[in-house]
Amino acid sequence: MATILAAVRSFAGALLPSLALAATLTGCLGGGGGADAGDEDTKVVVGDEGEETGGDETPTTPDDEPVVEVEEEPQSAGPCGKVATFSFAKSGDTMIASVGGEPVAWFTHGGYSVRMAGASRTFGAATSASTVTTSTWVRTLSEPFDVEKTSEAKISAWLNAARGVNCDAGTQDVIAISYDYVEGGSKDARYALGADFHDFLGIDWDPIDAKSILADLGLEGALDCSGYMRLVWGSRTNFTYEGEDVSLPLSLKSVPGHLPRSSEDMYRFAPGKIVVPFRTHPAGAPAFQGAPTTTELAAIEPGDLVFFDTQCNYTIATALLCGKDVGAISHVGMFVGRDNGGNYRFISSRTTANGPTVGNTGGWSIFNAGADGTGSYPQRFRGARRL
Repeated sequence: MATILAAVRSFAGALLPSLALAATLTGCLGGGGGADAGDEDTKVVVGDEGEETGGDETPTTPDDEPVVEVEEEPQSAGPCGKVATFSFAKSGDTMIASVGGEPVAWFTHGGYSVRMAGASRTFGAATSASTVTTSTWVRTLSEPFDVEKTSEAKISAWLNAARGVNCDAGTQDVIAISYDYVEGGSKDARYALGADFHDFLGIDWDPIDAKSILADLGLEGALDCSGYMRLVWGSRTNFTYEGEDVSLPLSLKSVPGHLPRSSEDMYRFAPGKIVVPFRTHPAGAPAFQGAPTTTELAAIEPGDLVFFDTQCNYTIATALLCGKDVGAISHVGMFVGRDNGGNYRFISSRTTANGPTVGNTGGWSIFNAGADGTGSYPQRFRGARRL
């Protein structure tokens, strides 16, 4: 039966020239990383990316299942309880909601994602000795936030509902959802160049800006780096509000308010705002070393997408050979928080790890100049966006 279905899909593909669009997009249709030279967004034409160039040691860890722990300490009404009155303050394009003078949520103009303070959780995975403990929760609105027009009453109603869900077991936020797909996770995914969210699920997709695209049955259960982000943000529901399952709308290329297919287009056209502009040299740095500055790191919050150029190591020797525009972006991941070593850890799907990972296979999954400061992702970091 599988052979028959594959033949039918192949015949249908011949009748739909538009299906070839996905095979010619540039951007993170590949997963990539530091030493993982193959995780880049290359044109999806055939097969595998190049292997890693190596250089980072991978620590051995027990074969634990991925863990998400919520501290058992009693929670105040702050993170969970319904609040009669929030106070609000605008800071540029951000609306900050507070309770008793303490900020509890941040809404970004033009963005879907909302960052909230909540119960502390610890995330870990079988392939990494590093864990991330964070009190940040990330959920999405059903439409882009308008800092000038959205009423405080509307914000308050949504926020009370979201904060309540944060403290009820069973409804994961974006960060928790992303960990489902890492090594040993409940939905452990493999890696394949060109594998989008619908390929992973084995379902056809009808994009808003193209004709229907059939799932590639050979890619079922697999994700490339941008396909992984689209699955987490656009296919999975992280919140149900007023009867609507909330996730980001997806497009093939650039449609306002939608999350596009490639990592380059995600940086350029996705909803929200760029928090670290495309960079070719750290501001004020005496010599080009690639790794983000302290100011740039301070601008990035859990849930933000981080972008890399996997083709070039930004050392002094090679800086002039690296791409000077956003076309150089070839890999995307999501910052999940600072780990127990103080490093800025991100989650992404890439070749050597054979799927989504927060571990250090094929390059450490950090992007600050910490333990991995002489190679891998810190030297390839190019920018960040808040959805």
